[in-house]
Amino acid sequence: MSIVSQITDFLGVSAETSNAVTIRINQHLVSGWTDVAIVMGIEIMPWTAQLGLTTQDPQTRLTNLINPGDLCEVMVGTQRVITGYVVTVAELAQVGNHILRVTVASKSTDLVECSALLSTYQMSSTNALAIARAICDRFKIGISSINGAGNADIKLFSVILSETGYQVIERLCRLAGVLFYDQPDGTIVFSGVGTKRAASGFALGKNIEQITQARSLAARYSRVIPVLQTVDVLQTAPSEDRLGDQMRSLTVGEPAIDPRVTRERPMLILIELGDTDHEIAQRRAQWEVNRRYGRSQAVTLTCDSWRDEAGKLWQPNTVAPFTDQHGNSRDLVIGEITLRAGQDGTHADLVLMPPEAFQPQPLLAPLSNSEPVRAVQDGDD
Repeated sequence: MSIVSQITDFLGVSAETSNAVTIRINQHLVSGWTDVAIVMGIEIMPWTAQLGLTTQDPQTRLTNLINPGDLCEVMVGTQRVITGYVVTVAELAQVGNHILRVTVASKSTDLVECSALLSTYQMSSTNALAIARAICDRFKIGISSINGAGNADIKLFSVILSETGYQVIERLCRLAGVLFYDQPDGTIVFSGVGTKRAASGFALGKNIEQITQARSLAARYSRVIPVLQTVDVLQTAPSEDRLGDQMRSLTVGEPAIDPRVTRERPMLILIELGDTDHEIAQRRAQWEVNRRYGRSQAVTLTCDSWRDEAGKLWQPNTVAPFTDQHGNSRDLVIGEITLRAGQDGTHADLVLMPPEAFQPQPLLAPLSNSEPVRAVQDGDD
C-alpha cells in the first residue's frame, strides 16, 4: 500500500487538505506531533523539520522506533514535503511527562556536510547538470532540471579536493546562471527564478496576520563601475586631474545605474583576468544593482494558512501576488517558508522578494576556457 493510501486510511476523507503532519519511518507512520516547524527555501539546504511530541508514557515505543540515520518522509496531509534522514532524537524526561523531539533533514544534508568524491577532479566538454549528477550519484540523490536549466556547456571545470558537494554545485550553478534547491522527494532541481505560479497570493486583511515590509538603501549604489586591474593608480601622484584621467582610462563600458539611489554612491568592481571581452564584468555590474535592489525590498509575513486557494502547500521559488496595506499589488517570489504548528495554532511564515533578489551571480569560466589560453594550448599541440 502506498504512503498516500496509508495516510488517507489513517486521517480519513479530508486527508488531502489536512494539515496533520505525519512521518513515515521504518514502514511505520507516526502522527500526533504537538509542535512542528518545517523550513524550506530557495537558499536553504538542507530543508529541515523539527517535530515535538509530549506523552505521559516515558516508555513510549517511539524511543526505539526512531533513531538517527533512519530514512524518513515528512508528510502534510497526503503531500510529501521532505524526504531525508533523522538527524537528531532528543528526549526530556520529567515526573509524569516525557517529551520527544526529532530533527529531520532532507537528503541534501550529505551534499552540504560531506566532501565531493569523484573519479576525476578535472572535467572537460561537459555541462553543469552532468557534473552535478556525478556528485549526487555518490549520495544516492537524484537531480532534475526545469526548462533545460543547467545544460550550459562547460569546456573545463576543476573541483578543489576539499570542497563539499554543495560548494561544487553552487559554483556550477553560477557558471550556468541557475538556481538549485531541494525537492519534496529528496532530489534537487536546477531551475530559473519563479518558474511556477501559486493559485493565490497574500493580502492584509485576507490571509496575512502580520507583515514587515522593508525598503532600504543599505549597501546599494548609484553606479557600479567595472574597472581594469592595474597598479598605475598606486604609482602616480594622486592629483585631482590625474586621478580623473586614470579612472576614465580604467573604466570599461557603461556603469550599471540604480536610478533609485539619488546621491552619489559609486562601487568599483574589478575585471577578472580572462574576461577578455569584459562581458562577465558588465553582467556582474548589472547583477549588483538588480540583486541589491531585490534584497532591499524583502517582505516578511505570517499567513493564517499553509496552503493556497487550490489547496496546495506554499512552495519555494513560486511567484505569488502580494497586496500591501495600501492596496498596492505586485508579484513576488517566495524565497523561504516555515510551516509551524503548536499551542497557538497553525501558521506559515514566509519571506518574499522581487525576482531580481534570487538571480545567481555571474561567474567567470575557468581561465583555461579563455581565448588566449586556448590559443597557446593549440599552438603547443
